[in-house]
Amino acid sequence: MVLFLFVVMMLDINLEQLREGFWRWFPFGALLAVIMVFQMIWVLGNRQTAETGAQVIKHAANYSNTKELGRLIYTDYVYPFELAAVLLLVAIVAAIALTLRRRKDVKSQEPNKQVLVKKADRLRIVSMVADGNEERQ
Repeated sequence: MVLFLFVVMMLDINLEQLREGFWRWFPFGALLAVIMVFQMIWVLGNRQTAETGAQVIKHAANYSNTKELGRLIYTDYVYPFELAAVLLLVAIVAAIALTLRRRKDVKSQEPNKQVLVKKADRLRIVSMVADGNEERQ
């Protein structure tokens, strides 16, 4: 999830363009949200859903959810897990490729020019006349 968020942050999304149609689509979004809330209440409040008759499995005190999850991922669901990993990797590489375009407003350094610089190119010693108001030592 963290990698996905980093990819989204790297995409340089124009928020002004996204906010343009907000109020135009707000009634539709509100209606959709009300329908979804109604469906969740209907499903979770249904007696058949709440009382399925399934028994809760009691585990031993040394049972580990993490160990069981790892066993399932790397045995029963190894191919879907690897497919998801490859898809996420391709998405991350694509997002990085999209953000590495040349932009004029971004400053960059050129290391090969920095190595060739000499002290005389960067430092200039200037002698100045002291102000007459101060005492000389």
